[in-house]
Amino acid sequence: MKKPEISIILPAIRQHKWDSLYDSICNSTKRSFELIIVSPYPLTSKLQDLKNVKYVKDWGSPVRASNIAALLCEGNLVTWAADDATFFQDSLDKNVDILYSMGEDEKNVVLCKYNEGDNPNDIPTHMNPAYYKLNNGSYYSPFLDNNWFIFNVGIMYRSFFEFLGAWDSRYQGTAMSHNDFAVRAQFYGAKTVLTNIPLFKCEHMPGVSGDHAPIFECQHGFDEPLYLNTYRNKNWTLNSHRLNLLNDWKTADIVWKRRFK
Repeated sequence: MKKPEISIILPAIRQHKWDSLYDSICNSTKRSFELIIVSPYPLTSKLQDLKNVKYVKDWGSPVRASNIAALLCEGNLVTWAADDATFFQDSLDKNVDILYSMGEDEKNVVLCKYNEGDNPNDIPTHMNPAYYKLNNGSYYSPFLDNNWFIFNVGIMYRSFFEFLGAWDSRYQGTAMSHNDFAVRAQFYGAKTVLTNIPLFKCEHMPGVSGDHAPIFECQHGFDEPLYLNTYRNKNWTLNSHRLNLLNDWKTADIVWKRRFK
């Protein structure tokens, strides 16, 4: 089978959302894509029959799951999503068009805006470019470039993605691992463009509501201290150039006990 143009990485637990997520991806692009799902739960009957869906069973953390999926990417481009996301009509194509318009440098990266929840008052926040600055808020470090962006939602060339080694499996949740990835990418010369075209909308579960408690607890109790201890150190450039991480998932717990017993 011909290799896809786009690989989409999905650490996943919300099985009931996967069919609609897949359909929304189809509505967002006419390009060939593969969806790579890593989850302890089996594929839906619909997704089992699709040749562009890959699946690995794993009980690890969201970051471990993301890195397992990273090993299976075959597309020229890589992006990632949450399993409660709904891609907007033509949004993936429009953002990929912008990436290609930047030229052929493998370090070109398109960063995409996104929406959370159904509160219309939140949309201006997520459309404001300042929201996507890495040093905007409680994760500020005087030793990082104030012009750098977060990499919560992005599209990039797989060659550069693999050079960076995907995400650092010392982190458990994706939020802070994306920030760490953003630091490494921009330190190593990522040429970023933040587009005005939101890629998708996610649900919003504040605090420990819904099934969000394990994510909330790991972010505030473990991932944030790890990130801040690393990048608020004036010597961070000496101790945080972590590349070759594609097999680092093996160092993470096989079962993520914050969620799975």
